[in-house]
Amino acid sequence: MAYLAIYRKYRPTTFDKVIGQEHVVKTLINQIETGRIGHAYLFTGTRGTGKTSIAKIFSKAINCLNPVNGSPCGKCLACQSLSDPSNIDVLEIDAASNNGVNEIRDLREKVQYPPTSCKYKVYIIDEVHMLSPSAFNALLKTLEEPPKHAVFILATTEVHKMPATILSRCMRFDFKLVDIDTIANLICSIYDELGKKYDKDAVYMIAKSGEGSVRDALSVADTCLSFAEGKLTYQDVLTAIGSSDREKLSALLQGVLSDNSEKALTVTDSLLKLGKSVGLLLKDVAGYLRELLIVKTCQNAKELLKLPKEMIDELEQIASTVTKEKILRALEIFTLTESDLKYSSHPRILFETAVVKATKPDEDNDISALLTRIAELEKTVKDLKNGAISLPTKKKEVNLEEPKCEVKEDVRAVEEIKEVKPVTLTPVSKTGLTAGQIFGKIVTSLRHNNEVMLWSVMQGASAKLDGDTLTVIASGEGDEEVIGTEENIKLIKNQLPEYSFSVVVKRSPEVENKNKIDEEIENYKKIFGSDIVIIK
Repeated sequence: MAYLAIYRKYRPTTFDKVIGQEHVVKTLINQIETGRIGHAYLFTGTRGTGKTSIAKIFSKAINCLNPVNGSPCGKCLACQSLSDPSNIDVLEIDAASNNGVNEIRDLREKVQYPPTSCKYKVYIIDEVHMLSPSAFNALLKTLEEPPKHAVFILATTEVHKMPATILSRCMRFDFKLVDIDTIANLICSIYDELGKKYDKDAVYMIAKSGEGSVRDALSVADTCLSFAEGKLTYQDVLTAIGSSDREKLSALLQGVLSDNSEKALTVTDSLLKLGKSVGLLLKDVAGYLRELLIVKTCQNAKELLKLPKEMIDELEQIASTVTKEKILRALEIFTLTESDLKYSSHPRILFETAVVKATKPDEDNDISALLTRIAELEKTVKDLKNGAISLPTKKKEVNLEEPKCEVKEDVRAVEEIKEVKPVTLTPVSKTGLTAGQIFGKIVTSLRHNNEVMLWSVMQGASAKLDGDTLTVIASGEGDEEVIGTEENIKLIKNQLPEYSFSVVVKRSPEVENKNKIDEEIENYKKIFGSDIVIIK
């Protein structure tokens, strides 16, 4: 007999062997036990999550004479009859190759005939979204009011392509992605049964490669079973699935995150020379950056990643040298490059461009690059403060030789020395702060304390200091009346309780002069009349 693939050999035949879809299984079992069997079901979800397997189990279970916990017994006449490939009571139709209106018309005619040896006649239509619009229209009426003996099970991976008229006539079940632990436990049980020795890390890598699809993970497990003659190791799995060399991948990311374009491009060249696909390399880089981000942000990174200890140590060492913002920026760049790859005829150039861009945050005006640079500056300041790093000191070279001067004949001696004006220093209070510093602290504190009205008026004001008296000079019309209230004077002092100073509010000279001019104009208008006074 020909070799049977693992995913076919270990396809579940009863509901208790289905993994990861408990919400679907429980509902279907309750329907079987209570006899509330629907006429149309829609199974939707990503590939390899058990849609067709559950459809086959359900089609047998509703015809089984003695179901066991909702699952087919496999021993009664109905189960044995349905196990025969020639049985026509359960029909599996591939809509991708039978998507025309003629095939659906043929189905409509045959569905009227009762089953030969079972209670129900079941039609499993796989990839039903591939049907043409006319085929959907032909199926519509039959799907709404089928014969009592007919049950339709529609399976699709792209439910958004289904007409709303079909969706409204079906009982819908959404299949979810299966978690890594569940898939890993399944692979372990299969390897144990087959007598294959393995490392736990290797099995988790296989489970992760499936990305939630049980069938994909079992296909990789089948490949690894033939690849490794002895014990299956983590490195064996990486080699079997064609993943990038972990050591070179680490060197590439270290070059990227340390802004070393030359190193990153050199490692990129060596990886591509090995025949690595750019698409696979982008996927590996994004996966490595994800692991770095988890190590950087999560305390339980070991439990989340399930990687060997030496790899966790390596990730922790790299993550300690970079900021979270830098990892996020690099991850965003390579993820966008992966989506752009399908439209590019030069994938290598696209990848190398992404590598250089990731190493040049200083030359990028994107907001993520600016945030990265800010985070780097904050980290440097923090390290300086903690003494982790120190500023380099450069010794200034001193020329001990006597300077040579050339005296020209037209240079005359200075006959008189100009008087040097004294420098006026900014007054400093007993607190050691200038008027500007005190005023700035007050305005900032008002903003933080949500004193919005007083803060907005103080924005246009200025201040001067005379001893410990702070004079606030209001620049707007009527601002001195607002600032100078007893309540606001007290509020201003309360912003800096650690300092002792008095506050005086005055009107700015510009406003004072303007008011005087306005008063004079009004006087002229009273004397000569407002209609003949012209102001220029």
